[in-house]
Amino acid sequence: MSKLYVVGIGPGDLDHMTFQANEALDAADAVVGYKTYLDLIAPLIAGKEIVSSGMMKEVERCREALDLAASGKTVALVSSGDAGIYGMAGLALELAAELVAPPEIVVVPGVSAVQAAAAVLGAPLMHDFTVISLSDLLTPWDLIERRLVAAATADFVVALYNPRSKGRVQQIEEARQILLSARPADTPVGIVRNALREGEERIVTTLGRMLDHPIDMFSLVIVGNSATFVDPAGRMVTPRGYKAGTRDQGPGTGEKQKNSADEHIADSPSRVLNSRSPVPGPRSLMVVGTASDVGKSVLTAGICRILKNRGLRVAPFKSQNMALNSAVTPEGGEIGRAQAVQAAACGIPPHTDMNPILLKPSSDTGSQVIVAGEVVGNMSVREYHAYKPMAFERVRESFDRLSSAHDVVVIEGAGSIAEINLKAHDIANLKVAEMAGCRAILVADIDRGGVFAQIIGTLELLEPAERERIAGIVINKFRGDASLLTPGIKFVEKRTGVPVLGVVPCFSGFRIPEEDSVALEKRGSGTGDRGPGEKIKIGVVKLPRISNYTDFDALEAEPDVRLTYVEGADQLRGLDLLIIPGSKATTTDLYFLMERGLFEAIRAFQGPIVGICGGYQMLGKRVSDPHAVESRIREAEGLGLLDVVTVMLEKKTTHQARAELLPAGYQVAPRCRGELEGYEIHMGETILGPSVRPFARATERSGRMVEVLDGAVSCDGRVFGTYLHGIFDNAGFRSAFLNKLRRAKGLVERPAAEAQDDPFDLLAAHLEKHLDMERLLAVCGLAR
Repeated sequence: MSKLYVVGIGPGDLDHMTFQANEALDAADAVVGYKTYLDLIAPLIAGKEIVSSGMMKEVERCREALDLAASGKTVALVSSGDAGIYGMAGLALELAAELVAPPEIVVVPGVSAVQAAAAVLGAPLMHDFTVISLSDLLTPWDLIERRLVAAATADFVVALYNPRSKGRVQQIEEARQILLSARPADTPVGIVRNALREGEERIVTTLGRMLDHPIDMFSLVIVGNSATFVDPAGRMVTPRGYKAGTRDQGPGTGEKQKNSADEHIADSPSRVLNSRSPVPGPRSLMVVGTASDVGKSVLTAGICRILKNRGLRVAPFKSQNMALNSAVTPEGGEIGRAQAVQAAACGIPPHTDMNPILLKPSSDTGSQVIVAGEVVGNMSVREYHAYKPMAFERVRESFDRLSSAHDVVVIEGAGSIAEINLKAHDIANLKVAEMAGCRAILVADIDRGGVFAQIIGTLELLEPAERERIAGIVINKFRGDASLLTPGIKFVEKRTGVPVLGVVPCFSGFRIPEEDSVALEKRGSGTGDRGPGEKIKIGVVKLPRISNYTDFDALEAEPDVRLTYVEGADQLRGLDLLIIPGSKATTTDLYFLMERGLFEAIRAFQGPIVGICGGYQMLGKRVSDPHAVESRIREAEGLGLLDVVTVMLEKKTTHQARAELLPAGYQVAPRCRGELEGYEIHMGETILGPSVRPFARATERSGRMVEVLDGAVSCDGRVFGTYLHGIFDNAGFRSAFLNKLRRAKGLVERPAAEAQDDPFDLLAAHLEKHLDMERLLAVCGLAR
């Protein structure tokens, strides 16, 4: 019977070919293979019939080998490495299954490329590992990405085949980014070229530096796991655990030694993290809700301040936040604004560990994903679900660091805990409470109606183990006589067995910044209209993707300001000032202005106009997005009110910043005194034309001294834009800017507002008055 050997010839050096492979080649009448591989074994196949072909001819080679075998010849079809690992064995068997009388097929194993590279590097594959090819010629890249995410999350050692070719240069960069999102930058990485054959090259580097070295199709890359280390001789070692004391391997095996597996496991946060279940000791509590916008963020801030006032070191935490209102940490990381507000309530600087995952919606079905303060990319819902296991590992790591550095962590949930269609993918609610080993307080909003149905319905939809985590209920945003709720509260407690810990009335006289544009939807048409007298009428364009609208909280707090959110051209009439706010998708929102008739109306508006961040970009002549970082719209015409053009960049700029006004800025805010403070969050770079002047000069960014021009002012001073979020929080600037409007309107000028009572202390006092705090803290293990 005819016979086809499918032979793995190993790495290419004849010394590393198996005895069986040598025998198969010796027995063959004809040898079929890729020319480069046949050249490697030329001494062994001299005098035989040779059939060679180039790259991308695998199917043709297989058919030729099968045809030769069917004609009665003994044939060897060769692959480098092992024929069954990215080799010819699978294809040969597939094609043979189509034949009426296929030849006998014998698969001859060989030393695989990953084995060869591992031997050159030391012992990086001593524990569980995975092999992934980065070639997307036969496998869709989105599938390769999902496999990379899964491998990274599971802490496998990862071997990368086909890492880079002349035509494929981005895949290795994207693979590194995925791995970096789950592993530290100092994770050992080995790069081996021409393993165990002539021209062998070996590099041991780190995940952070691996792209500094040459990588091509003749290279194989091995990325270590959380326990992999580099020994004094420069070899990669992934311990299997023999020295961890779980087995008796002989005298001395349980002792600690320099560079031992024990040290590396102990030093690795992810390994320490995975060894515990769950966090011992209920030194945290979670605030969850029956729905979005029930007041979780504000109550969390209030509880944080209460605990701080009791002498505890407290930190806020929200694993995953979906919000367009964001803030910048002192180190330049981006987090949800609610967690920055809660950090202020704790009296500590904000940190990315307080909100490790931030989602900023960029469309109805996708979001920009920010992990540990940095953008990892834009993902669809499906892509993000695949990414969530990796994201949750970052959540665990962040929580561990916070809980080890503070006495208490107050955790905020997201939306409703009873979304049964989302629970399978939950990384923001009761799965976090389980991870933290804590209990939760359920918040319901009576202002929206049906509060008792909210509470009972939510608890009924929970699994028994989930209900067990609910330690108490808070009814929030009440107006009226709380005693009227007594029958309902008794019913809830009897029906659910969960105590109601208090009824919190709506508060007045102070304000805590709101989390997101969910709250903006309920704003009336005069949110800052307090007291009698004529007002400065300010309109803020209500963009679909409005971001950081808390920029205008300080304006709303002014007693002579009437601030409205503009949705139509007719609302521009009578305004003293028009503001175009930040946007998550500048080009998309420019088209929104055109569709609503606002584009031409804004152009025709004769009063002062201010643009903040994305609004500043819209005021220019053109916005280009060549890399589609914000939307698929690559270019949009701007309003043309400032002589500037903006180009979106792939790298986001995020800084806490200080700045000083330039002469054109003083034209906007005459007699302004003092340095400006704020923060920058933007993707673009704006270039000024000759007919505008810069607004300010940034003097400090993320703690570093700089000299960077910011913003632009029209020649007449009527229109200005800036990248500085929070500019109106600067009392001196706000007063000078508004006084210019007051003078134009014939109103009395006002001095800069005096410092008010700390709103967090007022909030804490409000909660202490209406909640049974001792009981609340006791049921959560946080009694005095």
